[in-house]
This record gives sequence, C-alpha cells and structure tokens, in this order.
Amino acid sequence: MSDLAFQSFKANYKVFRKGSELGEAYRQLTKENGQYMLETDSQISWLFLSDSRHERSTFNVEQGKVVPLSYSFKRTGTGRDKKTELTFNQDKITSVYKNKTVEINATPDMLDPQLYQLVMQQQLLAGDKEFEYPVVHRGKQVNYKFRIIATEELTLPYGKVSAIKLERVRESSRRQTLLWVAPSLNYTMVKLTQFKDGKEQADLQLAWLKFNTDSAL
Repeated sequence: MSDLAFQSFKANYKVFRKGSELGEAYRQLTKENGQYMLETDSQISWLFLSDSRHERSTFNVEQGKVVPLSYSFKRTGTGRDKKTELTFNQDKITSVYKNKTVEINATPDMLDPQLYQLVMQQQLLAGDKEFEYPVVHRGKQVNYKFRIIATEELTLPYGKVSAIKLERVRESSRRQTLLWVAPSLNYTMVKLTQFKDGKEQADLQLAWLKFNTDSAL
C-alpha cells in the first residue's frame, strides 16, 4: 500500500450547521523519531452552547501497516465533560472511559476512533473499494464499515474539488455519517457531515491544507 497516506500535513476546517458557521477544527499529522502523531482540535459555539474537543493518536507504521500505540480524547463545554484514553499493547488494549478501566483482547487490525481514516486513505490510494475496521470506541469494539455512494463536485471554503462520497453503514441507528475524500489531495478528508434523526448536527468543510513535502515517509 502507498505511504502517501502518512505524509505529514496541517489542515483547517470550518464547522457549519444548517449553513451557519459555528467554529473551526484543526488537524495535523506529524512524525518524530519514527513515531507518528495525529491530532484533531475543534472549537464551536452555538447560541449559549459551547463545545471544545481534542483528540490525539500515536502510532507506528510497520511494513506499511498502522500499529496504534495510544489514543486520548477530551471534550469540555456545555453539559458533561468527556474523556477517553486507550493504550495498545501486543495482546491487550487498556481502555479508560467514564472512569472505568477495561481490558480488551487485541486483534492485529484493531484501531482507535481516528486512525481508521488514515487506513481508509491508504486503501483508497491502493484502489480498494471495501472498507471495514474494528475500532475501540467507548470501552468496546465497534465495527466501522463504509461504502462508496457517489462522486461529487464540491464547493468548499478551500475551493472547488472533486470528491468521493462515502457513507458509514449502520444496521440500525438514529445517526448518519457522510464522508468525502478528494483524490487530488491524496484522498484527504475534505468534508464530513453528521445527521441525527434526519437533522444535520454538524458539517465539517476543508478550508486550508498544507502537506510537508520535506518530511520523511
């Protein structure tokens, strides 16, 4: 598989809801001493509500394969704060969620809630058409499955891009997740829209992207 999915980058996204801008999100992938780190930060506000989130994944790449090391998530703002931590070992994954620690049997392909997007990017670069990932989420294993449903021309804060539209496949859920990736940008995510009960909750749109062409892959 292509290593272009692991090229260091920085990206800025605008966050919308029903056409109104609510805030921004930032994402960057860096590499230091052979170890990768993917970070996502978001800050949004709507009426009297606020939401601030930070996610961080550390991982290695061995023979072209993502090997997760750790993951952390922290949410603060209106309502209850949330925090999650994952530690990946060879046989066990330690999950701390809602102050409860559990151990989960590890499988070779298990990922955290961020890294599946990098693996999907890697698969798209390789020409794959099917996407399914075992992910540790909220203290248990959940299978994330996506399907390609269209190719669309998007007008984003970044500009006009041609993008592949994917949908997360859920057997029964009040939520719907749509994801767009741009082949011209190494299949980087350029748009993400979340719905609940058919109503748009958040729409993430790419505003700025820079690849670090000097970074060693």
